[in-house]
Amino acid sequence: MASDKAEKKRKRASNGHERPTKKPALDLRSLPPLKANLIKDHSELTPVLITTPGVTSKPNIQLTPYLKPRSEVSTSSGNNKGIASTELLLQSSQHSKLDFVGREANDDADSQLKHYVAVVDPANQSWEFVEVRKVTLRGAVRKAAAGDEEVEESEDEEMRTMREQKTDLTYTFGTKKSRKATQSMAENAQLSNAPSGAATAAESALLDSMPAEAAADLAAKAAAVQAEVQAAKPIPQADLTAKHPSEVYPIETLIPNGRATLRALPIKDWQDTISAGLMVATTSRFVSNRVDAIVESGNTTQLQILRFILVLLELYRSLRRGGKQSANSGGPGSRRLPSREDLPGILSGGTRLTSTSSDDVDPSIASSTLSAPTVDAIRRKFAPNRTYLSKNDVTFLETTICALSLHIPPQPVRDGVPTPNGGNSPNEMATDPSDLRDDLQLENNEILHYFRELGCRVDKPRETEFEKWNVRGGKSEAATRRIARLRIPVEFPKVSRGGRR
Repeated sequence: MASDKAEKKRKRASNGHERPTKKPALDLRSLPPLKANLIKDHSELTPVLITTPGVTSKPNIQLTPYLKPRSEVSTSSGNNKGIASTELLLQSSQHSKLDFVGREANDDADSQLKHYVAVVDPANQSWEFVEVRKVTLRGAVRKAAAGDEEVEESEDEEMRTMREQKTDLTYTFGTKKSRKATQSMAENAQLSNAPSGAATAAESALLDSMPAEAAADLAAKAAAVQAEVQAAKPIPQADLTAKHPSEVYPIETLIPNGRATLRALPIKDWQDTISAGLMVATTSRFVSNRVDAIVESGNTTQLQILRFILVLLELYRSLRRGGKQSANSGGPGSRRLPSREDLPGILSGGTRLTSTSSDDVDPSIASSTLSAPTVDAIRRKFAPNRTYLSKNDVTFLETTICALSLHIPPQPVRDGVPTPNGGNSPNEMATDPSDLRDDLQLENNEILHYFRELGCRVDKPRETEFEKWNVRGGKSEAATRRIARLRIPVEFPKVSRGGRR
């Protein structure tokens, strides 16, 4: 039976690479006794042992050495004083795509070891030891060199770059189906990637096949539709014939009665307070962060515009959401206006004059009340229904505040010094929407959407503008900041044509 038979272990199949059972005898050469001698050399220029982790083949490059004093000098005896007091850096950019940098170890276990090189002299039967440096050489892909002209990066450019990277990954590692889908998307994108205002390839082919009169009529109808849609939006009316960005939304359009209303606004209390060394504290972050610089610049027009922005912000805060069954409600999203008797006091508030050393209110300076004609003009423009503001009226009030903020530059100066635009650039008007976002209690996407509807381009602060926009965290902080810029010609968001079904 099977249980009676002695079980034998089956030998493992041989693969021809078995380990030999006997160790081979070492063929040692009989070397004569050598005399060892340690060379004590305190020179900084010593041989170098280079290790190249991560580099498969030795690069045929010439390394440039750099020496700098060490921050911590070792005082142990027996060390080469040149090696102990200086640190070696090797660098090379001769490779076509890689930059090589070699550094000595400072914070690992290898930095506690001494490295030596022995030179054998068979004739004298001696060898000499000399202390050397050990350097780790690593390679990194070289960054693309920036051009002489400044590259303006916007959100659209970032998204395009991400799409290109995703497309490259799909072509490299994707399946056949995904590659085919990506190729189809690229072909469709060629038809819709034309510059703003220009006809696409499909539109151009269609226009070429049509008579000239029909093509002109079609272009005129498209422009008319775009103009009608733009006019129907609850935003201030833009002057598309303007020669400078400050003329796109002029003061006469944004402020009722224009310059007359600005001259009626009380600004002397702000000027006297700051001249007396006191601080003007307001309920608006946008106004508080800019009033000191504008008063010191002496620009009266910008100070009046800033006061009017505070008036509109106080009007915006006084609005109350109407109930669903309220008789004064103007539909979803509408808000109730305060009574006519309370409105002058509300619009005149928002300012607290305090000392820089204490929070006590200065009784010698009282806030001025807006005149009745000024309050009535503001009410007629922004509350045409007298008792409430509809959803479109609220949006119009918000976008008007955004348009007025473009007239306040980040670094205000007196008009005509050095430019006639009061501190604005010759070719653009710009502002940081973050303060208005907090004042209006809006989401970041909402406030940026309002500026885009006004024809502004939203992008990051440029590296040359870090001081101008108070960017102290470098590029990492600039990546989180957004600046709204208004330029000529003004480009509004295009009317959506709808997607495929």
